[in-house]
Amino acid sequence: MSARRTTVVFIAGAGRSATTLLGHVLGQASGFTFVGEAMYGWDSFAVRRCGCGTALPACAFWQAVHRRAGGTGALQASDLFGLGHLARWRHVPLTWLPGRVPRYRSLYGAHWTRCERLYAAVAAESAADVIVDSSKGVPYGHMLSLMPGLDLYVVHVVRDARAVAHSWSRLKPAPDRFHREHMLQRSRGRAACLWAVSNLAAELFFRRRPGRYLRLRYEDLVARPRESVERIVTMAATRSTEMPFDDERTVRLDATHSIAGNPDRLRTGRVELRPDDEWRTRQSRADRLVVTLLTWPLLARYGYLGRA
Repeated sequence: MSARRTTVVFIAGAGRSATTLLGHVLGQASGFTFVGEAMYGWDSFAVRRCGCGTALPACAFWQAVHRRAGGTGALQASDLFGLGHLARWRHVPLTWLPGRVPRYRSLYGAHWTRCERLYAAVAAESAADVIVDSSKGVPYGHMLSLMPGLDLYVVHVVRDARAVAHSWSRLKPAPDRFHREHMLQRSRGRAACLWAVSNLAAELFFRRRPGRYLRLRYEDLVARPRESVERIVTMAATRSTEMPFDDERTVRLDATHSIAGNPDRLRTGRVELRPDDEWRTRQSRADRLVVTLLTWPLLARYGYLGRA
């Protein structure tokens, strides 16, 4: 494996904030490749399709990554994705103690080094300069930031909590799954609490990274897609990058080898990016009030109060 550090753009934020959409679009830029939510590779290994449409264990790309990372025999989830299965909030306090990296290596064992090799192998196999990971999980992203072989940049995507809660309430097909017809749904209270925790944690752990942290509102992303993506590319790219846009709003999507995430990651072809504002007319007043009350400090911080 190359001694060169692997550049990773880690997308943080709450679920249903268009993080998969952003990762899918970024992965189309020259020199970029999108791996989806690598943190959930362990859980998705046998139950979801790769972004290319095949079962993950049978995907030729991931088999090649496995070999480049030093694997032998059949590809197993533990060969590449074990750290995402093990990383937990209760392990984060170790980062405040001296010798944190050796402590993590001791705690996670081979899974720590395999994770670092995973991103280097993806970069080598895809010939990409930048790996885009939309895992969102702060403990996992924080672990990546400590790995000496990775050069981590963070894009923190924020969306109005009321829109997020409404998205969680909808029954959405899941064509990327083998044993479930629809995506998971969450109650308004749970969705609001997860939104608040995810965004607050992303700020606490990633915001103080000068030149390596960018906060992007969903509403700005879909209003000015090309401009938003160019900001991220400028932050992370090491060379001139060809953008995948036909115009300011229309993007060309090719298949990726993405793991987990919203099933829209399987979408290909020319796509015009438009805002999803269904929540403004379809969400009940009670749901909107409950979510607003649970999340109002961060709603105010992100400029959402008074916009419902």
